[in-house]
Amino acid sequence: MPRELKVSIPHQLGAEEAARRLRTGLDKMRADYGAHLSSSDVAWTGNHADLRVGALGQTVTGEVEVRADSVEVKVMLPMLLGAMADKIGGFLQRKGSDSLRLEPPKKS
Repeated sequence: MPRELKVSIPHQLGAEEAARRLRTGLDKMRADYGAHLSSSDVAWTGNHADLRVGALGQTVTGEVEVRADSVEVKVMLPMLLGAMADKIGGFLQRKGSDSLRLEPPKKS
């Protein structure tokens, strides 16, 4: 049975800036880990992203909702990955927080 995993990441950036930083962070993660994935799809609509990642014969789907003061991540883990939910949740929390800390581009 699939297992739902939810992670909430607080921030003080406002929704637009947080979404911009997460887009950058997700692009970097896809570049860094892409060789280990059979698929990696992210579809943004405003401040909402639908995710689909395939690895090790498993597919994980999820969504990201960027709010003014937090980012809510929800993923559905297939049964084989459900046992690793705590580790996966910690990874999402760390990577999401890292992405939100990215410095904005400098204006010339």
